[in-house]
Amino acid sequence: KQWYQRRVRGVRDRTMNAEQYDAFGQSASGTSSLHPSDAVKMQQAVQQIEMAVQIQTQMDIIKHMNETCFERCIHKPSSSPLGNSERQCIAKCMDRFQDGLKVVNQTIMQRQKEEQMAAHDSAGMGL
Repeated sequence: KQWYQRRVRGVRDRTMNAEQYDAFGQSASGTSSLHPSDAVKMQQAVQQIEMAVQIQTQMDIIKHMNETCFERCIHKPSSSPLGNSERQCIAKCMDRFQDGLKVVNQTIMQRQKEEQMAAHDSAGMGL
């Protein structure tokens, strides 16, 4: 859980600190030096990078879940099929892991929503 929180927080911080541009190359700070077609290309590139980061993050989560559940549930690796208790352990471990991820994701989304609302409120007040 802590590993996933650190990973998501790092990705979120990197994307939140990145300058955002509109379709005309206008940044949030009001500067513009991009041709509109370059701005569109840059937005597409940023979206592709964000998608790649999300995919890599999901792959890392699955890998971490597999490693964790294997270590907890498989005590004597062998060539024979998994026993009933091992299968049940793995299923429960993966369920707990996914439940934890769901809670973490909901918390992150709630905090982002609150931050956006606070930023919107402060922008509306001229701060």
